[in-house]
Amino acid sequence: MIKITEGLSILPLAAALVLSQGCALKPKPSELEALEKLRATPSAAAALKLKSARAKPATALVKSSDELLARAQDKWRSSDLDEATDAALMGKAKLMHAIALADQDGAEQRIRQADDDLNDLADEQASVQKDLDAVNETIGLLNQTAQAKEEQKSIEAQMEADRKLAADKSETSDKISAAELALKTADTVQASTYAKAEYAAAADTLARAQAELQQGNFRGAQMSADIARKKAEEAVAAAQPIYAEKTKADDNRARADTLTREASTIAGVEVRRDARGALQRIVLMIPAEQLFTKKQSMITPGREAMLDPIATLMKKKEYQNYPVQIVGFADPHGNPSSLLPLTLARAQSVQTALMSRGVDSKRVMAAGQGGAEPISGGKDRNRNNRIEIIFLYQ
Repeated sequence: MIKITEGLSILPLAAALVLSQGCALKPKPSELEALEKLRATPSAAAALKLKSARAKPATALVKSSDELLARAQDKWRSSDLDEATDAALMGKAKLMHAIALADQDGAEQRIRQADDDLNDLADEQASVQKDLDAVNETIGLLNQTAQAKEEQKSIEAQMEADRKLAADKSETSDKISAAELALKTADTVQASTYAKAEYAAAADTLARAQAELQQGNFRGAQMSADIARKKAEEAVAAAQPIYAEKTKADDNRARADTLTREASTIAGVEVRRDARGALQRIVLMIPAEQLFTKKQSMITPGREAMLDPIATLMKKKEYQNYPVQIVGFADPHGNPSSLLPLTLARAQSVQTALMSRGVDSKRVMAAGQGGAEPISGGKDRNRNNRIEIIFLYQ
């Protein structure tokens, strides 16, 4: 169980009566509403219909997002708005990632279509060349008259212009497609949030390139597309480490929440969470009297069983990367010179018991703090005699 240390104020009688009759459902968090709306969009449905290699990761992301959506809705109905908000934010991030993969797949399909169009253009050009050859033959039959020569020059000039126009248009389309793909890649790391300036510059320049293509300004469109692609790549480079860290932090927080809930079900253990600098801690506190008799440092026979669920928790795959400290504490009243070795010996006894239950010794450290860090005084002084099993993470 998680110990609550803050005092609770006494509610007025009228408020207590209202609470006893049941609480109204709290307003739905905006983050949950946003996730529900995003899940209902055609883009979210499209992420489940991919046929390419991205289908499996996209489907997994949508499934994970749906699970987080269900969790968020459940937590909202339970009036746990913080948990509902956290789950909705994580679900939205995963669903946006899946949509970005679907959009990226679409961009690649458009690139392939552009390549097919270019091949068709090449076939058409070959056909035109064949026609030109026929015209040249006809002109030769006219004994190279001045009029025939002028016509031949005119045809060749027109064909050259057509070829140049087709090549310019194809090259421009390729560059714009490359810029679109780069921008979609930026979406997969939420560059619009974590690299706003670079992302906005890429999007604006891409829009200008598309407009210039429509106007027939191929040279300007190519330059704009190259700039847009470069800006999108800069946005990816800037956003990627932030996105990765945010994703890692979200995963760590979710895993720590799960560990805290599981630890709170262990009988005789108090659980709290705190931070020391950048290091986050989940602390399982065991009163010394539950393991030791009076001033003994060896665990009393028959009392080791309470460590079984703790060892099981430590060996779970999802928590095996967490270093664990086992720290002994004592009430500061008494002989200070004897408290430190006593608390260290008790911590080492717990460490040995956990290792005998299959916990990897490389991730467990034992220490004694003597009478340092007391948590109670007066009649409750005995609570200072305790063992703390501390999971560490960032």
